Amino acid sequence: MGLLMAVLGRYQCVCLCLLLALWVAVSGGLVARAESPAPTMHQVQAAFLFNFAKFVTWPDDAFQRSENSLIIGVLGEDPFGAVLEETIRDKTVMGKKLAVKRFVRIQDAVNSHILFLSSSEESHLPQILKWLERATVLTVSDMEEFAERGGMVAFTVEDQKVRFNVNVGAVERVGLKMGSQLLKLAKIVGDKPRMGN
Repeated sequence: MGLLMAVLGRYQCVCLCLLLALWVAVSGGLVARAESPAPTMHQVQAAFLFNFAKFVTWPDDAFQRSENSLIIGVLGEDPFGAVLEETIRDKTVMGKKLAVKRFVRIQDAVNSHILFLSSSEESHLPQILKWLERATVLTVSDMEEFAERGGMVAFTVEDQKVRFNVNVGAVERVGLKMGSQLLKLAKIVGDKPRMGN
């Protein structure tokens, strides 16, 4: 009887060890598969656009023509695909629904609250900024030196991380206010002196 109990005890121990090893192998595989890949640059930029909506204040009349929605617009070739919609899905800011709209002409984009200017529009940038100079639209782009050229928020890449520069003067000129929490994360820049002035 003692011999039988010893054999059974050893058998249970071996089974337990095998089950434990199997569980580690399976769960380790599941963990490895569950790890999501690093977000793409456009996913990070889309997340920033959503966060800008949370930390920027617009005048009340900026929402009169947008049916109380906060509109994130894209002017020109859209680099985001479905990423922007996925980022803002089912989210609200200050009780306002978020919506994404895409535009070909700047004239149609002036009712946006945040407007991402695609690099495809770089050759028209002076005219676009002139058109928007009295509109309460937060302009954002990843064009080189966008903020120094009169835009408001410029995405940059440093050490393989997306960062952003803010031209506070350009933001304030149209009556927008940017929260201090956001400004702490930004590099503050000013307008670049124009040649011939």
